Amino acid sequence: MIKNSVLPSTIAEEKLLKLFDTFDADKCIYKGYPTGQLFEKIGVMFGILVCRDKDGKTVVLKAFSGQFVGNWIVPTFVPPLLDVDEFDEVAKFYIPQCKALTREIEALDKIEDAEIIRQKKKQRKNLSSIALQRIVDSYKFPTITGKLLTLKEVVKNRNYPSGTGDCCAPKLFGYAFSHKLQPISLAEGFYGKNTNLKEHKKLYPPCKEKCSLVLPTMLDLDILYCDDYITVVNKPAGLVTIPGRTPELKDCITSRIKTLFPSAIDLSSAHRLDMDTSGLIVLGRDKVSHRNLSIQFQDRKVEKRYIALVRGIIKDISGTIELPLRLDIDNRPTQIVDFENGKSAKTEYTRIAVEHHNDEFATRLILKPFTGRTHQLRVHCKEKLFPIVGDRLYGVRKRNEVRMLLHAYYLSFYHPVTGERLKFEVQPEF
Repeated sequence: MIKNSVLPSTIAEEKLLKLFDTFDADKCIYKGYPTGQLFEKIGVMFGILVCRDKDGKTVVLKAFSGQFVGNWIVPTFVPPLLDVDEFDEVAKFYIPQCKALTREIEALDKIEDAEIIRQKKKQRKNLSSIALQRIVDSYKFPTITGKLLTLKEVVKNRNYPSGTGDCCAPKLFGYAFSHKLQPISLAEGFYGKNTNLKEHKKLYPPCKEKCSLVLPTMLDLDILYCDDYITVVNKPAGLVTIPGRTPELKDCITSRIKTLFPSAIDLSSAHRLDMDTSGLIVLGRDKVSHRNLSIQFQDRKVEKRYIALVRGIIKDISGTIELPLRLDIDNRPTQIVDFENGKSAKTEYTRIAVEHHNDEFATRLILKPFTGRTHQLRVHCKEKLFPIVGDRLYGVRKRNEVRMLLHAYYLSFYHPVTGERLKFEVQPEF
């Protein structure tokens, strides 16, 4: 089983390895597309996505990363997410011009023609920028929610490397979503001459460099790990874990899991994070797995750690906070300290650094809760340290602050079926 895949991989793995055996026997991936060059120069990633159609029939999709020996399209493999005709037109029109300018620049004297060289380099750069933008604009990413997004929309205007969107997984999911197919299992593997990073016929999860930028938007979930029993996701701030009572709170982590995995139980989350908190959540998709995880939380076998930025300077390197908490029944959902009727709550904190944040000093902390009371970290920080930056309930959210700076970055628990101790870590965006 491929670790850290975004879907269960077992079914697709078997089919991918059989596909590689076919490549070995036929010496090609399709008639007229031989595999020889994959061993002469560099190998290629291939992927399998097993799906079900609306009638419940199994559909197996195949893809390769980037181009196959200069070909964007090969019969029986899903097409790329870019417009191939636009790519060919750009390549035909702009690349010859850029090469001609390069030849002209190389022919000029570096000293006597310095100004001419500068102008021609600027002209070449402008042509390259126009060509690249046309190619970027030709990418279209179908999503699980039915949207069709541009590259900039799918990466949410973040910086991205060249070739983002050309890997197997985005191609496969894009084709599945645009054809109303339900993904079941995904596997990717390398075929051809070994590189420093990849080996022939070895299986790999979707890459962090590119796929991690586009798959969370395409799937509507940032999945760090997935098998037949559990899913670990990185929840964004502003999204609730389970559905709320009002219509605007129906969209949540568990509903998105249900969309991607229709067979999952309705409330699959084994624990919760506040809407304003980002970070790691584990979900048990069947009743047995969910119950096992829930018991682990009750028995305090799960280890959680958070990163928070609090207002002000904390001088202590570390410390422990023990304040009992209960619901403020006159001001729901606020929690208050109550030494008579409150439930015990314990948090350890470690100072990471003092920073300058939005024209004020703030302290970055690691918070380790030993109990799981509602709003425990937020109240403990407010009462014994400083309010968390952006906490609109126990502090203030200033005009230029878009979220609360609290993130569940570490999660460790026992797999409900295998018993293996799993550990996950994802750093915050702040």
